[in-house]
Amino acid sequence: MSQSGGQVEKRDAHKTVGWASPLTVLKGVGPARAEAFASVGIRSIGHLLTFYPRRYKDRPRLHSIGELGDGDEACLRVRITGRGSNFYRGRMKLTRVPAVAMEPSSADDSPADDDAQPRITLRWFNQPYRKEQFAPGTELVIVGRMRLQSEKLAVVVQECELANPDPTGPPGLGIGHLVPIYSSITGVSGGVLRKLIRQALERCRELPETLLPQALTERRGLIPLQDALLQTHFPESHEQVDAARKRLTYQELFLLQVQLARRQRAVKAPSAGHRLPVSRKLQSRYLAALPFELTGAQRRVFDEISEDLAQAEPAHRLVHGDVGSGKTAVAAWALYCAVEAGKQAALMAPTELLAEQHFRTLCGLLAPLGIEPVLLTGSLSAEAKAHVRRRLAEREAVLVVGTHALFQESVAFADLSVAVIDEQHRFGLQQRAALAAKGSGPNVIVMSATPIPRTLALTLYGEFDISVIDELPPGRRPVATKLLPHAKRNPALQMVAEKLAAGHQAYVVCPLVAEGGKVNAEAATQMYESLGDELADLSGSHASLGLVHGQMRAEQREEVMERFRAGGIQVLVSTTVIEVGVDVPNATAMVVFNAERFGLAQLHQLRGRVARSSAQAHCVLLTGSKTPEVIDRLRVLEATSDGFKIAEEDLLRRGPGELVGLAQHGLPDVHMAALLANTATLVQAREDARELLAGDPELSRPEHRVLHEALKAASSRPREWTI
Repeated sequence: MSQSGGQVEKRDAHKTVGWASPLTVLKGVGPARAEAFASVGIRSIGHLLTFYPRRYKDRPRLHSIGELGDGDEACLRVRITGRGSNFYRGRMKLTRVPAVAMEPSSADDSPADDDAQPRITLRWFNQPYRKEQFAPGTELVIVGRMRLQSEKLAVVVQECELANPDPTGPPGLGIGHLVPIYSSITGVSGGVLRKLIRQALERCRELPETLLPQALTERRGLIPLQDALLQTHFPESHEQVDAARKRLTYQELFLLQVQLARRQRAVKAPSAGHRLPVSRKLQSRYLAALPFELTGAQRRVFDEISEDLAQAEPAHRLVHGDVGSGKTAVAAWALYCAVEAGKQAALMAPTELLAEQHFRTLCGLLAPLGIEPVLLTGSLSAEAKAHVRRRLAEREAVLVVGTHALFQESVAFADLSVAVIDEQHRFGLQQRAALAAKGSGPNVIVMSATPIPRTLALTLYGEFDISVIDELPPGRRPVATKLLPHAKRNPALQMVAEKLAAGHQAYVVCPLVAEGGKVNAEAATQMYESLGDELADLSGSHASLGLVHGQMRAEQREEVMERFRAGGIQVLVSTTVIEVGVDVPNATAMVVFNAERFGLAQLHQLRGRVARSSAQAHCVLLTGSKTPEVIDRLRVLEATSDGFKIAEEDLLRRGPGELVGLAQHGLPDVHMAALLANTATLVQAREDARELLAGDPELSRPEHRVLHEALKAASSRPREWTI
């Protein structure tokens, strides 16, 4: 039976496998190891081959034993000279195997006399099987750390392989070549991972080579997929890595852009009912009612939205810009057009505070035009919610501002024509779709006060037309920002005291509501209790303080905010609940404690709260961190007030998932880091995807069959996107 089993295993080890074959078809992958791979989303041959290295290490050439000292990394070719032995060192088991170190110059010659070679001991920890793994005379290539004790040489082995018998090929472990470094997988060493990837490449003969049409690969100068995968995992030069990355990056971006282009075609199906009046007379009436003149950037986006609304197909537009750039005034134009056409409009925000701010803003903007918005949030009483829902269903209410409550099943519109979604990255794709489903394909405008790098915008919003408001209202000055250690909190609070003496107001922001847990950070409640005395000691007078945080009841929070807006509160202590939706022009100072706990984009959003007037504003970031990387990251905010540059830095340092909630967008597990350095490739992929769909919208041509099947699989299993 055992002999039969061995024959089956040997035969299967040479059997050709497919891209979708489970990992267990590989020799060396049993149930336990398959489970280890599955924990990081690797379940098939395709997943394994697209588990790309994070970086590459230039592994040195083979060393001579004489050039190594204690603690040096050793890359040696050795010959085993005897059997090993196991010893216990505390709870750890130490395996020692005797060997001799071979000179690199003689490594490929006939075996030399062992007595003439330097003797060393190979050591492994907690790998007792190494004791009898290698017979005397076996030659290995090892990588490890040198240890010199009492003039005895030893190497703590990190990785080892049988020496390559082919003198023309590279030695084992990539000595003298680039070695890929992968994200760690518990229970799977780097050596085992590389062996399994090599085996998968040798046995997988069903790669989706035709995923990209041949004409496209030729036009873009892309190498075959088989070569790209081989050169990604086993490169001999940086040039090979670059060629492989070009193919794989383009392929992923192309797949993504094809899917997004198809989504755009679906959501923008023509229908005459979507067309809204945008006459010159209506535009003039709206602009005349505004208490200010639009900036050039606002007027450009105003015209773009006007053109959208006049089309038969529904608008899908992203309006993004910096804090205070005036997105709401432009989006309100679309809301106004819907109401003037006898239809309904809605504005949805992620928090009650922001919804309440938009409600007040729209009341001010649209009251002169005879439009009264209604508010629908989760904290309203059941009776109040029912009243608003009835008015919407009967078309009695034409404009509603609300939170997640808007897309609940109990909310029905008589004729929803325009939906505006603010800070939309806080909503998932399904939530956004749920609001849009309240109407018959309404015009959708999404807004973000976090400027989005162009590469990310083209990826996350491939189905949207994109507008950028890149100009602040006249008179606005950048916030003067200073980074200080917590030990210098007194100068920060002195700045606040001086602002208060000049008649201005201030924010003090903390990352937590109350002390506790493992995070050593200032807490808003404790800060509120102690800050009054600190400011009094610095200024000689007491300031009025208020406290807001997300755990307060909505009516309590609104009462405090109203007092702050009216000037009854001089210093508002808060958590990030004030990140968006708070507009108090007289507030010109901010101190942020434990700034290292926030992302750059979030800090930029926060300091935008004190840039609401022409007065010079100041922001001090206090940090308890001494880590150079953290200090370097925070100093970006001292150097620039350009939200787009800051967003780029945040994306580079934190990754897109954390920055914009990538998973919420329903997008695939693409290797997004490559986007930052590949804007041109992304634009190419976008153009190529749209050109391909213009000629074959259903991907029904034979040369597009593999692409069609891949996208079909991706729609139900996002991880399959990484081809």
